[in-house]
Amino acid sequence: MPPKQSFYKVSGVLIQKKDNAEDGFSMFIKAIDDNHAVTLVRDYLKNNAPEGRSVIKGIEKITE
Repeated sequence: MPPKQSFYKVSGVLIQKKDNAEDGFSMFIKAIDDNHAVTLVRDYLKNNAPEGRSVIKGIEKITE
């Protein structure tokens, strides 16, 4: 039986490498726990966001 997953809202700031511009983001993701949610969001941003850094500001578990 697979582990129980919950929904999380992960929010933070993207800092672009070329001009240090900051853009806020929020993502909803399904994960096992909050650490897993952050790992999934960072992986997604690494592959799909502009080059730069990401700073996670908040993680909120969404109750169904």
